[in-house]
Amino acid sequence: MTTTWEISGEYAEACNCDVACQCVWMEAPDDDHCTAALAWNITDGGYGDVDLSGRRVGMLIESDEGVMFDPSTQWDVVVLVDDEATDEERAAIEDIYLGRAGGIWAPVADGHFRSTEVATAPVEFAVDGDRTTVSFGDDMEMDVVERVGFNEEAGTVSPHPLTADLTMKTGESRSATVSYDDRFQWDVGGNNAYICDFELTNA
Repeated sequence: MTTTWEISGEYAEACNCDVACQCVWMEAPDDDHCTAALAWNITDGGYGDVDLSGRRVGMLIESDEGVMFDPSTQWDVVVLVDDEATDEERAAIEDIYLGRAGGIWAPVADGHFRSTEVATAPVEFAVDGDRTTVSFGDDMEMDVVERVGFNEEAGTVSPHPLTADLTMKTGESRSATVSYDDRFQWDVGGNNAYICDFELTNA
């Protein structure tokens, strides 16, 4: 029986597309492939009896050429786990983000994950007004700000699958670098970012 999980908190991502990333509309990304870094600051929730409040999770994605969510497009993925997580918390995070425990990641992992790795790193995740800064050791760094439109309000994009209400704020990265290994190396600062207060569950 699958363990019930529910998590919420703060989310940011930065990718190689211009603002705004068109993958949510099932169009090919800029450069015809996706390089993206995603980060979650879990402020509330858990996996069964395992409390995940205060844990941070990152994900690095390098996709094949073509539309990211096309059934034939495969992704190479690294999940980065807060190095303060206990073994039990890390196992729960792996089950969630590698798709073993249902929710949004189950069909994504089943349909797109070609290779996966899991690593731990020290994490900094801070939100200051319209700015979010994230670092996972030397593996990932992003500094993103909301993109403001009419009425001095941040633009929004929907449907985005990584939060329950499907809505993200549009943003732009001041910096966005990844340096994990030879395959996961990029600097895409000045491009798209998405930001939100997220909720995800398999219930």
